[in-house]
Amino acid sequence: MRLILLALHLLCAGGWFGAMCYSLFFLQPRASRYFKTPEELEEFSATVSRGARWKVLAALAVIAVSGAGLVLISAPLSKAGWSLICAKSALFLLAVGVFCYASWRLWPRRIFAIGQEIPPIRRQFWFVGASLITIAAASFILGAAAHLVTR
Repeated sequence: MRLILLALHLLCAGGWFGAMCYSLFFLQPRASRYFKTPEELEEFSATVSRGARWKVLAALAVIAVSGAGLVLISAPLSKAGWSLICAKSALFLLAVGVFCYASWRLWPRRIFAIGQEIPPIRRQFWFVGASLITIAAASFILGAAAHLVTR
């Protein structure tokens, strides 16, 4: 059971992390070279992203449930281990909050932006994406540290 939970946790977290990195550092910058206007690039981004919100939320749910399961079936955690797990959990909740903010507040603004409204919103999305990548990376490190502390 532990192996299954660990595999689910790592695969979903790694997939989410990889998708964010690919979008932020490869897809979006390279896509901008192929479109003549910011509006065309935004239409492409909207097409590529359509329906992703629910897939990401499902992956985040699997990450949360598998992570909770791992904590429940693991050997008793030391005080340091609990501290790391609590910090990791806080970062995860922050990431979910940032993702929801981007999905339900920023994304509609981006979809309906025109002309000069587009560049600042794109910069804001870049900052949100970079923040999510940083939060996820820190969470990975805390999870690995918690595993090492409990051994």
